[in-house]
Order: sequence, then C-alpha cells, then structure tokens
Amino acid sequence: MNRIRTTMTAGAALAGALAIALSGASPAAAADSFQQGTKVSGPSSGAGCVGSIDKAKVCFDPSGDKIYVYDGDADSASAVSDWENYKHWNDSGIYRSGQCVNSEGAGTWVVCNKDFYEEGLVFMVARTYDRSAGKWTGSYGYQSFYTS
Repeated sequence: MNRIRTTMTAGAALAGALAIALSGASPAAAADSFQQGTKVSGPSSGAGCVGSIDKAKVCFDPSGDKIYVYDGDADSASAVSDWENYKHWNDSGIYRSGQCVNSEGAGTWVVCNKDFYEEGLVFMVARTYDRSAGKWTGSYGYQSFYTS
C-alpha cells in the first residue's frame, strides 16, 4: 500500500525551504526539469497536497510520481511547484530539482509526470511566478512527501 508520509528532519526541511525561497532564478533557469504541466481535471485521490486553493496549490501522488499544480487566482502569475528530490529522507544532497508550471489560467489543474528516485523524498513549495514581470509573487506553503 502506498502511503504518503509527511515527515522529514527539521534541518533538511529548513535547508530546502531556504534554498528554494532564496532562489532568484526564474523557472526557466532550472537545468534539470522545467516543465509546463498537462491540463487535467485534478489530482488522484491518493495525492497529498499543500498550498492555498485561492492562489497556488500543489499535490504529489507517489504512485506514478505525479505532481499536480492548481492555479487559483486570475492574475498574470502562473502557479508553480518548486520541487527537490532527495535519494533518502535524511539525505542533505539534492538528487534532482525543478519546477512544474501551470500557465493554463485560473481554476485549472495540470500534472507533471516525473520519475523520482525510489524510497526517497520529494520536497515541494507552492508558489506563483509572474513571467512577464520576471519575478516570484508569492509562496503558499511547503511539504515533503516520501516517494514509493
């Protein structure tokens, strides 16, 4: 049975949150995986979520390594899931990182299908990015999830 666990060491969570929050790079700067998601009706029932339904919400489904991103605001910003993949829950070295972007408009979900390191950890932040202004416009929560 796939279970989403949402625990990780405080140090790794803080380090990941600071690394993502302090990043001034645009989503296109991600060397590993900048991806525009594919429009879908919503996340699967097994997905764990974090964020704000009014701004940006991100979900992770470990069966299939899928990231879902919801854009809840009719503004010029896109909803983004900044993610980092670690090989193990207590590993401080990032294995892969990137962004899953929803630029489909307010009230829509997208999915990015990834292939994460098994028995590892995915750390995600729900954010918004205004591409025309070239800046991050908000951060609405972060969470870690175990991969299966």
